[in-house]
Amino acid sequence: MAEAATTEAVLAHRWKILGVVCLVQFMLMVDDTVVNVALPSIQSSLGFTPAALPWVVNAYVLAFGGLLVAAGRIGDRVGLVRTFVAGTALFAVASLACGVAQEPWQLVAARFVQGIGSALTSPTVLGLITVVFRDPGERGRAFGIWGGVAVTGGLSGVVLGGLITGLLEWRWVFFINLPVAAAALVLLPLLTRGVAGGGRSVRIGLVGPVLLTGAVAAAVYGLLGFAEGHPLRALGFLGLALVLFGLFVLTEKRGSAPLVPAGLLSSPVRVAALVSGVLATGALFGVFFTLTLQLQRSLGFGPVLAGLAYVPFAVGSFVSIRAGASLGQRFGPPRLLVLATLVVAGGGLLLAGGVVLGSYWALLPGLIVFGFGVSTVLPVTAQLAVAGVPPENAGVAGGLVTSAQQLGGAVGLAVGGVLLGAAGDRHSLALGGAVVLALVGAVAALRTRVVDAPSGA
Repeated sequence: MAEAATTEAVLAHRWKILGVVCLVQFMLMVDDTVVNVALPSIQSSLGFTPAALPWVVNAYVLAFGGLLVAAGRIGDRVGLVRTFVAGTALFAVASLACGVAQEPWQLVAARFVQGIGSALTSPTVLGLITVVFRDPGERGRAFGIWGGVAVTGGLSGVVLGGLITGLLEWRWVFFINLPVAAAALVLLPLLTRGVAGGGRSVRIGLVGPVLLTGAVAAAVYGLLGFAEGHPLRALGFLGLALVLFGLFVLTEKRGSAPLVPAGLLSSPVRVAALVSGVLATGALFGVFFTLTLQLQRSLGFGPVLAGLAYVPFAVGSFVSIRAGASLGQRFGPPRLLVLATLVVAGGGLLLAGGVVLGSYWALLPGLIVFGFGVSTVLPVTAQLAVAGVPPENAGVAGGLVTSAQQLGGAVGLAVGGVLLGAAGDRHSLALGGAVVLALVGAVAALRTRVVDAPSGA
């Protein structure tokens, strides 16, 4: 068994391993947002047309979102550490290619490869945390740190994007990935000697991964169509996603090498945690999207100042990291998930009220409360989703968690884009949409309180 192969030396280095994988997770989350700030500079430098510019983002999102589950299964087959190293190396090479791109197509192609590298890396981060932290209390704390790092990484990207494009040039938003990736590629293999190298018995078919990758990519692209004001495109791709997902389900039932192991999604607790993750991440992306527009358009903040305006959010996130383990022990993960999603909804209501009042200072309570809630929800959903999963399935379980969050981001952007209206100024209504997503997430989280013996074989 993979767990037996995880040596005591590796377990002794578990907090160092967490530090390395969280550093890479921070890099990936920074990359998610730092590029958005640099888009105007990229357009003027490389000559992107307005229609082509969104593909700097879309190429990455589609590759990343579509390949997560398949990449997680690859991690189970060839080994979590090997997959992490391969994904991080590919991400670094693609980052270098992005930074030296001279033509629009070169940057778009490199961003697509970046997405592949990120898809290989992200599920293995959760998988490694699952494998090296055996004590439930320590594992909960580790997931809390991971969640806080992920959220603050996304926020940091906004600030770094403004600073880098202002002080240097846009190419450095990609070059900053290189030293982080290099450090991880050196340190992680040294710290993880003894982690199982993969399961030879894990078989990966071809049809299932292709169908699921196409379904998730079509769903994400369709939801982005709503946010960008293209409802017909959105409906068409969502219809395609349903067809592909239906074919995927049939293939999984009849095939001899299913992508998602039998029983992994038979646990109502695991499914409810994943659904809560989709909705909570949707609320997060919806709030970021809406509030950033409100800060810049209504309050007149520049890109850097708008990024710094989220510092209170980071304070709430930090408090969550510090208090998450004790809260988990006091309430238990299922009850904590319900309470935390309600806190997210409450923070969204405070933010909507602050927008109505029209002052940044009126937003402060909502930013802190929302930051605390989201930074509590995401690690708890991950913890519940991987609970009881055997080590040989840790990669695909991590892929399901990350894929749920990616899909949730697309849902949040779609809801926010529609509710903002054609003029893009209905900020309170859009924040109300995020509140609704959080409340539905709380209802889904109630299902995690069902007494359930997790299955993950």
